[in-house]
Amino acid sequence: MADKNLYPMRWVKYLSDKRWRDEKVLDPEKDTRNPFEVDFGKVVFCPALRRMHDKTQVIPLSSGDCVLTRLTHSMHVMNIAESLACNYTRSDDFLNLYKKPDEAFEDAQRIRAILKTASLLHDIGNPPFGHFGEDTIKNYFKELFASPKGQEIANELTDDEKLDFIQFDGNALGIRIVSKLQYAGLLDGLNLTYGTLGAYLKYPNEGPKDSSDEAYVGNHKHGIFKTERELFQEIVKYCDMRNEDRTIKRHPLAFLVEAADTICYGTMDVEDGLFQNWYDVLYLLRELSSFISNKKKTSIDIRNIIDFPYSDEDIKKKDQRQVCLALREHLITYLVDLVIRNFNAHIGEIDKGTYSNELIYDDPNFVAEALKDFTKRKILSNKNVLKFEITGNSVITGLFNILINYFFHKDLHYRSRLNGIISDSRMAIAMKENIRDEYLEDKVISVDEIGKFDVGCLSQYAKYRMIVDYVASMTDKYSVELYQTLSGNSL
Repeated sequence: MADKNLYPMRWVKYLSDKRWRDEKVLDPEKDTRNPFEVDFGKVVFCPALRRMHDKTQVIPLSSGDCVLTRLTHSMHVMNIAESLACNYTRSDDFLNLYKKPDEAFEDAQRIRAILKTASLLHDIGNPPFGHFGEDTIKNYFKELFASPKGQEIANELTDDEKLDFIQFDGNALGIRIVSKLQYAGLLDGLNLTYGTLGAYLKYPNEGPKDSSDEAYVGNHKHGIFKTERELFQEIVKYCDMRNEDRTIKRHPLAFLVEAADTICYGTMDVEDGLFQNWYDVLYLLRELSSFISNKKKTSIDIRNIIDFPYSDEDIKKKDQRQVCLALREHLITYLVDLVIRNFNAHIGEIDKGTYSNELIYDDPNFVAEALKDFTKRKILSNKNVLKFEITGNSVITGLFNILINYFFHKDLHYRSRLNGIISDSRMAIAMKENIRDEYLEDKVISVDEIGKFDVGCLSQYAKYRMIVDYVASMTDKYSVELYQTLSGNSL
């Protein structure tokens, strides 16, 4: 049990309920939710979350009826994050931080709500075709800016602006989606609390990624686009995310969101493969045990680590789905317990910004590492996955080629065709974000004004920003359908 005097962690400094724009509760007597529970309601009803039902977790464009989507994955992550919140806030390590039980209860409710919302949001910025879609976007712009045609345009961009494209990351797009692109007349998106946004920020940095072994975990990817820097600084300020040396640290709850995500894709991706009949449970157990044995340099059966009670004979006699579900339960139980023990053990370092590991991989038994290794070798390299990733590369590349041609066309007649493709809300966002005219800030922009808007007046950066926002926000199937239509392959 942690001694409250050994490290007096103060959660209140991380649970900021401040928002970009102040909001008033319509009827405080009828709506008794705390601000973070209000955040959850906003996210559940937002269109960007709805689109995640058609963004596949592992197998893009699959016609199967039991394939894991980004939406169902995010619901799983939310559930695990809520379990982590309950386990942590009911532990003596947490309760001993408080002199008054009611204060502990209130902070526990806030932490639970923040973790649920941040977890539900965590993949909201993922482009079509998952992580390979991210790679496609990054590689497209690296090649474009290096080409003779692209260099002329790229010369008008600053190095920081180029970074947003050549180091594109779904986490950075996610903060843009919830703070800008969920448009309802004002340029503040869902206007979530800084506490929720801080917990969402997996990579709280503005600079280039640093994936070296010595780098802080929050700098492993480019985390914030130029357009969200002002908001980011507000989050850092109000959520106490700046160290004494002025470097930026992760919000402590971001470690738990990350852990919940890793638990889910580690366990559910291998389950997806089982349901696709790519391998059976016995093969999976042997492979996981072999990896752990090699790491520990002694013979280990993973069943003994996670208290999985079924022998080989039991597994052969039982229904494979029943065994699979039991295995998932034991894996999750082991990993949740591991995360909470690590979180409590390292909370002081996390608070000071000196802890730079992923909680779930801080494990002497290497269980999560074994799952990651198996997923990479037996699932992500499966020919069905690779085939659809190649399709995704063609679709995203094709859409970029078509849209860039129109956005940068010298003839207004061609540029005006974009009004038939880009939604009115995206046009309105571009106008409010880029046209420095105070009257636009709170003004309702009419359909006629949007129809007359010429993207040619935008900066080069703003044009690329609109294109990437548009394509990266699409679902898998919509991106394919739009590409087929715009390329003339489907009429």
